[in-house]
Amino acid sequence: MLASASPRTPESKHRLLYLGADLELIAAVRRVFTEPDYRLVTCSDGESAVLFLKSEIQYDLMLIDFDWRGMEGLDLTRLARSLGHRKQMPIILVAAKRLSSDKRSLARKSGVKECVTKTGDMGAVSDAILRLIGIPGGRAGRPRSQPIT
Repeated sequence: MLASASPRTPESKHRLLYLGADLELIAAVRRVFTEPDYRLVTCSDGESAVLFLKSEIQYDLMLIDFDWRGMEGLDLTRLARSLGHRKQMPIILVAAKRLSSDKRSLARKSGVKECVTKTGDMGAVSDAILRLIGIPGGRAGRPRSQPIT
């Protein structure tokens, strides 16, 4: 007897790449950005992150956790910007504390579009994701992200 074929899962409308190891952030993003519309791909290993970025898999946005690798993580944003198929991908840098203006400037130069401080409900992270992938909305009254200027 042949096994029945499992139903195909519909393709996600948006694929998000998270480079970091913050389980609370991962859980919060997954609560807001649910499948099948959103697929959150997570990676907490530097070598694997390079492979993810070099792959031909399409990502609509990359989140990189400053608390994961610190300034060394910006090497991954520079790598993303050096790859033809990643040049236009929005990159958000998330951090537990507000970054200094010097660090924000270095992040901007490496290709980061916005720096966002993690909050209890991760609302600023969610709002920045929605804005950068071109979905209007977000909830009013949330802490704003730090646009890079």
